[in-house]
Amino acid sequence: MMIVEAGVTTETAKSLGIGASTLRKYAAALEEQGYRFERAANKSRLFKADDIECIERLMTELREHNLPLADAVITVLSPPEGHTEQSSVQATDEQQLELEQECAVTSEEQSISTPLTSLEPEQHGQMRSYEGLGQLVSEVTYGAVEPQQEEDSLVQVLQHRVDELELTLQHLAETHLVLQEQMEKQRQWMNEKLEEERDRELVTNLRSYQGRKRKSKVTSLRMLFGLLPKKHKEA
Repeated sequence: MMIVEAGVTTETAKSLGIGASTLRKYAAALEEQGYRFERAANKSRLFKADDIECIERLMTELREHNLPLADAVITVLSPPEGHTEQSSVQATDEQQLELEQECAVTSEEQSISTPLTSLEPEQHGQMRSYEGLGQLVSEVTYGAVEPQQEEDSLVQVLQHRVDELELTLQHLAETHLVLQEQMEKQRQWMNEKLEEERDRELVTNLRSYQGRKRKSKVTSLRMLFGLLPKKHKEA
């Protein structure tokens, strides 16, 4: 059998034109209804060509029929699940039929070579052995298909938590950028106010200096022309 090369979540999501978190949501919904993805060593999903085709059909159901996700998943998986179940039941029936035929042949051989009274307990015991073997085959056959539900559920919970943390981290990064912009605007505003206050003080000091200088000049001229009051002259 040709093994199709599997793709990682990000690449598969990009090829489908959706986000990685959306792809994980679709995959989790499919797994809840019995669909199984191949897993890597780190428990992450691997998407083969059949998996991608299944997700594309799911997206088509969501887009064209506007179904809820759970209903769309059931619609997509109903034909394959029925076919798989029928094949599994048919294979089990064939195995049981072969066991029954072997049991019948063995019983006939023993009935020919041994008296009937002595064979009945042995035949009954062998029939029980074959029935137990058939039950064991059925359990092994069905058990090989059933996954570890608890482990998959834990992985889904952890993946959901990772998605939430990614969204929180993105929100914090955006908030950090906004705060940086606000701080920069506040710093510029403070610098402008400081420059305005400094200019105002400079103008005030300059006017005060000019006023003192003008007053001193007027006093000097009055003294020169003898225009000061008498008490100043006597002094």
